[in-house]
Amino acid sequence: MKLLILMFLFTIKSRVNRRAKTSQRFHDTAGGAYVSCYIAFKDFEAAKKLAKILIRDEGWIPEKVQESWRIQKRQMRTRKDKQYYSEAIKYGYCLVFHHWPKDAPDADLDD
Repeated sequence: MKLLILMFLFTIKSRVNRRAKTSQRFHDTAGGAYVSCYIAFKDFEAAKKLAKILIRDEGWIPEKVQESWRIQKRQMRTRKDKQYYSEAIKYGYCLVFHHWPKDAPDADLDD
């Protein structure tokens, strides 16, 4: 019996939780981050909830889901994308934080 693995990719705008010790190194420098969340799970809504829980565990506060996709390995084009996908298959998830600096000109603008 072949096990069907679904993979979802969420991009979630997040901000640093200033009270969390796990994100302490970003308190003074990061204005926020877009987090790419590769989640291997069978249900879309549950995968989205899991992505938000994992972001909180890293000391960040998820704010808004910017994009969400069901993805397949054959869609991965770059070496990095393939690496993230493989990590999510192995561990069940992979989070990639794309930070912007606190003093960025548009750091406090909402989309």
